[in-house]
Amino acid sequence: MYNKLEPINKITDKEVSIKEIMDYSFAKEQMNSPITISEFYEACKDYPIFFVKDASNLWMATVMLGYKEKENTFVDEKGTWTKHKYIPAHIRRYPFIFVTDDKSSQLTLGVEKDYKIKTPKDGNRKLFDKDGNNSKFLNGILRFLNQYHKDSLETSSFIKQLAEWELLEEKNAKVIVSKDEQYNINGFYVVNEEKLKHLSKKRKEELFNKNAIPLITAHLISLSNIKRFS
Repeated sequence: MYNKLEPINKITDKEVSIKEIMDYSFAKEQMNSPITISEFYEACKDYPIFFVKDASNLWMATVMLGYKEKENTFVDEKGTWTKHKYIPAHIRRYPFIFVTDDKSSQLTLGVEKDYKIKTPKDGNRKLFDKDGNNSKFLNGILRFLNQYHKDSLETSSFIKQLAEWELLEEKNAKVIVSKDEQYNINGFYVVNEEKLKHLSKKRKEELFNKNAIPLITAHLISLSNIKRFS
């Protein structure tokens, strides 16, 4: 989704406003989207929730949005997201994102360059006020992204724990559109229900104390949504 990211600068962006997102065309090629555990209960109603490892070998949760390369089945040709379907926070945060450099773990707020505009008319979406302080709009964005970042770390920790408890297994799925059109989805992990049933009493208590049972249940329920793509 991000192609021309630029860090936000209090000096050079003093008069900058951010264009409003009018549709979801920017996400039409997203076959999947990361989600956090705070989204499981809503996301499980509409999408399969899988566990995968990112480029840094860190665990993350993701929802399946499509089965063809670069095709989001929930965004139509007009850029409209399917009505009454949950839209992941990863998508809703666009065109903003936190970025880090190779030398530091410090988070820097970035934005897609094409959404920057300089106009005094759009005061409600300005990044900074006349005194150079964060605008109400920018502070709202920062609160959203900080919470998303916190939730993402908790999600990675949650899935890592499942892996350490040896509850995850790698799976493949097949989407059958027709006799001549079939697609294989590979490289994702799910909770093994048999292993879950045979956990020790002590381990089950750990799951309960960490509030893992409702999250695992939401994940397992979500897997039936794979059938909706066929």
